[in-house]
Amino acid sequence: MNIISIDVGTTNIKVARVNVLDDSIKIEKQTNVKVPVEKPERKAYEHNPYTLLNLLVKAVRHLANKEIDALAFTTYLFGILYLDKNMKPLSNIVTWLDERPTEILHILKPYAKELYQRTGCPVLHIYGLPKILWFKRYRKEIFNKTKYFLDAKSLLMYTFTKELVSDLSTVSGTYQLLNIRVLKWDDFALNLIGIEENQLPQTVEGTYVATMGREMSRQLGLSEGIPVITGVYDGGSMIYGLTLGKSGLGVVNMGTSAMLRVVTNFPVIDNPNLMRFQTYYLTGKKWVSGGGISNAGVVFEFLYKLFSVKQSKNEFFRSVFGGMEACLRERSKLLFIPILYAERLPFISATMGGTITGLTPETNYLEIFRAAAEGIVFLLKTIDDGLTENEVKYYEITAGGKIAQYPSMQKILANIFNKKIAYCGIPDISHLGNTLITIKSLKTHSSKEIHEIHRKIMSACIKTKPDPVLLKKYVNLYSHFKHILEKLYYVKTE
Repeated sequence: MNIISIDVGTTNIKVARVNVLDDSIKIEKQTNVKVPVEKPERKAYEHNPYTLLNLLVKAVRHLANKEIDALAFTTYLFGILYLDKNMKPLSNIVTWLDERPTEILHILKPYAKELYQRTGCPVLHIYGLPKILWFKRYRKEIFNKTKYFLDAKSLLMYTFTKELVSDLSTVSGTYQLLNIRVLKWDDFALNLIGIEENQLPQTVEGTYVATMGREMSRQLGLSEGIPVITGVYDGGSMIYGLTLGKSGLGVVNMGTSAMLRVVTNFPVIDNPNLMRFQTYYLTGKKWVSGGGISNAGVVFEFLYKLFSVKQSKNEFFRSVFGGMEACLRERSKLLFIPILYAERLPFISATMGGTITGLTPETNYLEIFRAAAEGIVFLLKTIDDGLTENEVKYYEITAGGKIAQYPSMQKILANIFNKKIAYCGIPDISHLGNTLITIKSLKTHSSKEIHEIHRKIMSACIKTKPDPVLLKKYVNLYSHFKHILEKLYYVKTE
């Protein structure tokens, strides 16, 4: 069986041709295409839908052949597109990096707790609700003509199958309009911004199977009528690929940004005064609770430039993270709160910028990099605190992403979280998630066979257990870190 797996991200479109055998999955060929950004005004960050679709069609056509049996999607969260009654776009896709909706968040503040309890989403500018409200207030000429408000997934599903659908996973994490408990559009949220349910896509499970339209099949050089799997959102696809949707497992991804999410059997909501994590739907009556931080790999990029390093970036990072591993046990009072860029944690104010404490004349660059690495994981630990206090239990973390490849980072993760870390060096894990969802949707393999395929893939992961000495060190350091964070950065609640 051959599958085309499509991952439309904010930065890149990733397409892979995947071969599925009885007991294995193999990526035969793949291609990545950069998505151009449009910034028509200050704080704007958009994707042109026509450009996006043209690039996607070319990428798929490059890998497709008549032997393709199915196509599966995963797309980024938070993208909103406005269309007229004829399904013609009135705007670009407004992405999560677009900061214009921050201007109207104060309007939503009185409703923040109610929205969070209903949708699982704190009031942040990244979501569709404030985007739609911003257009309603500042782009009335577009809002008044808008018949449909679509996310990136529903745009692709309509283009490829002519079905106006999106999966519950993408919808729950994009719009801030879905009731996370009953998995239906929420009347309170819809009334708040004055739109109707029929202006939004029909919601389906990530395992929903549609059929590719004749014209699109012709454009792509594929056989007519091949199944199109709706899939889940990009982070959800990665989580599914690493956990197979099994509850009690945590997933950390560490790249430019970082995230911690845990698969649960029911939706969990934090104290609405703190809102330390979000809860999105996954698939198959599973949810994911957790959150992301903006300051991860970008912090190391900043330090690399700050120190004007002459080595190549990859070579320097290998050296730094290697040297870091040898000195993790050393005592240190150096703390780095690495909030260099605006954080997406709703309880954190980013107006101060980053903070370093404990500097001495003996401090060297390696110690600062180590403190930065620890600070990044400490920020993730604040999300874990919220999960723990709400009795979200998990016994192991599967880690992925470029930063997590270094053994020193795996040790820092294991000891700050006090959990076994399984690092899986699988590139583009979303393709694995897409493939597993596809064979489940099409029922080409039994549940037992799918679990066996997944077990073989995950058996190659590198396992790291907590170290008693490092555990004690990080308990003390985190206590100091959190004290400074609360004093300097926490947003005051009424």
